[in-house]
Amino acid sequence: MKQSNKKAVIGLYGLAAVFLLVLTSVTIAAPTQQSADMEKVRQGMSKLLSGRQADSITPSPISGLYEVLVGPQLYYVSADGKYLFSGKLFDINSREDLTTPKVAKVKADAIEQMGEDNMVIFSPKEYQHTVTVFTDIDCGYCRKLHDEIDQYNDLGIRVRYLMFPRAGVGSPAYQKAVNVFCADDKNDAMTRAKAGKDVEEKQCENSVAAQYALGQKVGVTGTPAIFLADGELVPGYVPAAKMQAILKERSR
Repeated sequence: MKQSNKKAVIGLYGLAAVFLLVLTSVTIAAPTQQSADMEKVRQGMSKLLSGRQADSITPSPISGLYEVLVGPQLYYVSADGKYLFSGKLFDINSREDLTTPKVAKVKADAIEQMGEDNMVIFSPKEYQHTVTVFTDIDCGYCRKLHDEIDQYNDLGIRVRYLMFPRAGVGSPAYQKAVNVFCADDKNDAMTRAKAGKDVEEKQCENSVAAQYALGQKVGVTGTPAIFLADGELVPGYVPAAKMQAILKERSR
């Protein structure tokens, strides 16, 4: 090989080595910078939350902005941890809401973690949809919804009840919820309680207080509060036929 060709090859190898070194440095620096940013965000949120830690911190679609989950609330925080805004983030080109689905999923996951052993479930043998309803025994519209429980089931909708005594833990409504949950036949007790009939007062190990706390965590402010499988909240009484239409539309 001629001397000039040897020099050219060596030069190319040298250039490649320098390029590889630069590329490696950038690759290493990027996550290091991201980690530093996330630590600043964590510290900023810790001040705001009086020492409580955020549940998760992840990069957002916008450079220099991080998504911070605190319970079911999603916030956007600057990389220096100094600025926060709460609201929905949209992709302009696709017109897609990037915030709501993420928040809904957190709520859906929280509900699933409660477990069906802690729910009163009215289900047909075969069903296409499941909804979870936070209910208060004495709530008029909750009773109206329960009056249609057979219609819900006939339309292939499985209903899972969680207790949300609006007057809080220790209230008469709370005790009624406990009575239902502690009954030998929870479904029958729920139906009788919703009809205004007395249910034998009982005490047992129960999760009614935890269900109430969960409702507060996922944003329940009134009853009935109906959550779809993806975590979207449909507030208030919804007739069975209308609920079926909502579920069919969403499953397309």
